[in-house]
Amino acid sequence: MESDIINWSNKEVLDLLHKEKISSFIIDIIKSHDIDGQCLLSFVDRDFYDYPFDQLKLGERKRFILLVKKLQKSNRNAMFELGLCDDALSNPSTNINFLGTNLSHLSYNLHNKLPSELYMRNTECVSTYTPDVKASRLKPEIWKTAIALGYVFLVTWVTAVVMVIVHDKVPDMKKYPPLPDLFLDNVPHIPWAFDMCEITGSFLMAIWLVVLFFHKHRFIILRRFFALAGTVFLLRCFTMLITSLSVPGSHLKCEPRSYPPADDLTVWGRRLRQAYDIWSGAGMSVRGVRTCGDYMFSGHTVALTLLNFFITEYTSRNLYLLHILTWVMNMFGVFFILAAHEHYSIDVFIAFYITSRLFLYYHTLSNNQALMQNDSSRTRIWFPLLSFFESEVDGIVPNEYEGPVTIMNNLRQWFVQLVADVKESAIAKSAGTKLQEGAAMGEYSVVKLVDGIKRNLSLVEEYKTSRQRLVTFDKNIQACLLDDRPDVELRHRNIAEFPADSLLKDFSNPPSPVMKKNI
Repeated sequence: MESDIINWSNKEVLDLLHKEKISSFIIDIIKSHDIDGQCLLSFVDRDFYDYPFDQLKLGERKRFILLVKKLQKSNRNAMFELGLCDDALSNPSTNINFLGTNLSHLSYNLHNKLPSELYMRNTECVSTYTPDVKASRLKPEIWKTAIALGYVFLVTWVTAVVMVIVHDKVPDMKKYPPLPDLFLDNVPHIPWAFDMCEITGSFLMAIWLVVLFFHKHRFIILRRFFALAGTVFLLRCFTMLITSLSVPGSHLKCEPRSYPPADDLTVWGRRLRQAYDIWSGAGMSVRGVRTCGDYMFSGHTVALTLLNFFITEYTSRNLYLLHILTWVMNMFGVFFILAAHEHYSIDVFIAFYITSRLFLYYHTLSNNQALMQNDSSRTRIWFPLLSFFESEVDGIVPNEYEGPVTIMNNLRQWFVQLVADVKESAIAKSAGTKLQEGAAMGEYSVVKLVDGIKRNLSLVEEYKTSRQRLVTFDKNIQACLLDDRPDVELRHRNIAEFPADSLLKDFSNPPSPVMKKNI
């Protein structure tokens, strides 16, 4: 087997699978994809979980994996000849699939072998051909990014409405004083600190926009940003609305708004107007937005943390100074929020924890598509946005960038393609109009043809009716001639014996009353 497996054809592989009683579904896949002996030796862990093997049952998958691993182990020289085995192994765990779908029973055996067994050439051979975890298909899918943008717009609008509602139900500061807080009780109030927090966030936003502009896969990471931001702020709506915390500082002038006597429609109209002011001002105090009651949890901390994590994730690891800077700005922004006494410490801590965990969960699942495929139904239920937005991304999005010239060329090509599409659609529309006109003319011709056929048929029917009347008229005339003959003459002669001139009676004179009656 060892000497011949490299030369195996697809038929010989199928014979082996039939012999080992492998599932017929796997046999059909092997046959349709023309997998030969060399392909079997080059199988890696990721191949067992990607298309077309992603629909296998657990038992079918395990039996097929064990068979392939057995072949690879018994044909180590052939694998070395194909370049699938290194001369020596520096890491016994290189066969583990870093997509989270490692074969636990095999990796356990690997880690429990003696080092001498692992490093002996021609006695044990473990493939160091690990799968590339980078995504193989990265479609921009701009329409999904547009949906994500609409989602975040909708959520931020709902957040603004909820902020107006919680402001109107903020607890009375005289009845409910600020709650004890370890940080706020020991740090004096700094009046300008909250403005500094928003300025820090603006710098982070500027850095993120630059990264987004030059990143090659900008639409993918942009819809990820929108999806995470919208989800976190939607969760914030519930936490703000469920429990109303007392105002954290006596310097804040917070009290429920009083509305003049009016109907509910007028009151809600004013609330929506206030919500629009908050939404258009992005909830920032430097833009004149002042709200109370929206404490659990801090929206400013969410924005700072999201920007920090996205910048560090989608920039090169070599830019460690930039990463240190973004982390410092994130931490200083959180400090400024607390120093301004605008939030309790628990608000900031919960905001940072939820935002960072959601970011990590989202990217872990996005980078490990095998986890989604093995349990796709539960993924669609618990992570619907992830399942929808990441359906066409099968791995880690690489940090690839485009220069200004490339970006301008891409924009030019996009514009040219857009103009071509518009022209093509205009030509298609014109052709459609001409086709409709031709169809209308054809329909008119058909109608005229049908009308002509109907007229001809009516003329034929009229001709038949007239002919029948003429025959009846002729018979009536002959009957009248017979009535004029004496009965004695009719008894002795047949009508065929009458001379022709006697039948052609002169009709110049008026007919007799008997003839009129018969006619």
